[in-house]
Amino acid sequence: MDSLETKRLILRELRLTDCDEIVRFAGDAAINHHLSFGDLDREEGARKYLKKAVADEQARTDMGETRHNYKLAILLKPDREFIGSCWLDITEPAHLRASIGYFIQEKYWGRGLATEAVQALVAYGLENLKLHRIEATCDADHQASRRVLEKALFSREARLRHKRRRGAVWNDSCLYARIAQS
Repeated sequence: MDSLETKRLILRELRLTDCDEIVRFAGDAAINHHLSFGDLDREEGARKYLKKAVADEQARTDMGETRHNYKLAILLKPDREFIGSCWLDITEPAHLRASIGYFIQEKYWGRGLATEAVQALVAYGLENLKLHRIEATCDADHQASRRVLEKALFSREARLRHKRRRGAVWNDSCLYARIAQS
């Protein structure tokens, strides 16, 4: 994949040069409240993540194999400002099933940019990759993320009790899915 473009965004493959941006976002308390970045808030962890993303893209492309992971930067037009990231991981190739995730810099929340990115990523998955089912989970109390998925035509399927732990507290998640039209 080269890149995906929408009216306001460019979604392009993550690069090794995105390390500082990934570290910055992974260390952002507002974003981290709802996502688990592991060790991506440190340069070593971010570099490892980016090297894997770049190597996976290159190896699959060079060998002509089907790719299973797409890790993308979300850039705001016209200046190509790095404002977030999204990803699509094919979790069960035999069943044409994938999962997605996303985050946007806090100062851009509430502008429909996450929805725009998710819609472009889902369209790519359904049309180009011929996926049948794309899933997403989000914290049950994260109303904005739930709205993003609903605007992108995902249906809520379940509430997953005590899915993630933040410190000593277990949080519920909501499972959403979008199914290809027959």
